[in-house]
Amino acid sequence: MNSIEAELFDEYKYVDKICREMYNAEKGVNIYIEQMEAAPMSMQYRVAGWYDDYKQLKHIRWVRNQIAHSTGYVECAQADVVWLRNFHDRLLNRTDPLAMVEQIKREAQAANVKPNSNKTIPTVTPTVHTNNTKQKSRALPVAIAIACVAAIAALIVLLFLFMNK
Repeated sequence: MNSIEAELFDEYKYVDKICREMYNAEKGVNIYIEQMEAAPMSMQYRVAGWYDDYKQLKHIRWVRNQIAHSTGYVECAQADVVWLRNFHDRLLNRTDPLAMVEQIKREAQAANVKPNSNKTIPTVTPTVHTNNTKQKSRALPVAIAIACVAAIAALIVLLFLFMNK
């Protein structure tokens, strides 16, 4: 094991320990990756660099496993160590992808319900549909369909007239 591999291996242990403590799990980085995979796409899109972090974290885990279980050459670069240290710092500062998702959720929840506010929460009453309402709700799509068919027929007639001249 060369010095870069040793640095990455040691840094991975620190990151894995933080993740194990966060999730009270045996395999910390694995759980973190699983949590990233389980996050809704709508949240993933809202966190800048989500996919890059996910891809790099999986790569780092693979490199670490190669170091731990392989006796041959391992593709480990100083850039991998630098990225892992940066990720470690983001975990500690709660600016990692999953922490950002939690922050987005908390902000959305706080925006929806503010404690001790004088706002009244509107209540929604169920709508009672009568036969008349159902007929009106069907009338618009039928009218649109008829208009579309008429427009297509007019286009066909015009095309026929144009082709015969």
